[in-house]
Amino acid sequence: MKYLKFAMPLILLFSVQSLAQVPEIPNPQLNEIAIVQPHPQYGAVIIYNPIICQQIGPACGFFRTHEYGHVVHNHHFMHPGAYPAAREAQADCWAAANGNPQEVVAAFYLFMNGGSSANWQVYGNPQQRAVRVRQCAINAGNWIGP
Repeated sequence: MKYLKFAMPLILLFSVQSLAQVPEIPNPQLNEIAIVQPHPQYGAVIIYNPIICQQIGPACGFFRTHEYGHVVHNHHFMHPGAYPAAREAQADCWAAANGNPQEVVAAFYLFMNGGSSANWQVYGNPQQRAVRVRQCAINAGNWIGP
């Protein structure tokens, strides 16, 4: 048990170093803001649409961080139909806790104004998603909004 307190920082350090090696690839033809896909060399790649990102501004950073949440939790190796709502909520919470606070607040306002995926079964309605993101950021001490 005494070794566990030393192992956790090493695991966290390994995870952060692994995330630094995940390439982000712009693709203006992508029909989403951002996605993560398995990659044989890097483990995962994050693909994002720079046109949509330009339209939504700083909130785009939240969505890219959300994809890193999927990487941290190894969701990109799971079958797409496996617990999609739980996976998305977990990635939202990870992004809210670990993302740039200004980007988290920008995503919160985007959701509060009705912006989000149309797939409410997976993400919840936009206002529910905003409340979840805000609460996760507050719990992590990463909230700078109202």
